Amino acid sequence: MKQYFPLIVVALGILLSVVGFLYAGFVGGIPGPDDSPAEAAHVSLHNKIGFGAVCVGVLSFLGGMVAGVIRLFSRKKHS
Repeated sequence: MKQYFPLIVVALGILLSVVGFLYAGFVGGIPGPDDSPAEAAHVSLHNKIGFGAVCVGVLSFLGGMVAGVIRLFSRKKHS
């Protein structure tokens, strides 16, 4: 399990980014031209949640990639 940790983090990062993008697109959507301020705030809130999920997913992806590269180079030095 420990050897697959960076790969799992990368996969979860990709999954979270896709889910966040879909959430922002389908739940948040684009506010209509005649929306009330409450409806516009509702759409804005859901778009911010989706954006946050995408950001966390991208950071997880990058963290997993960095951890994988560090593990790869540290393994080659010891072998």
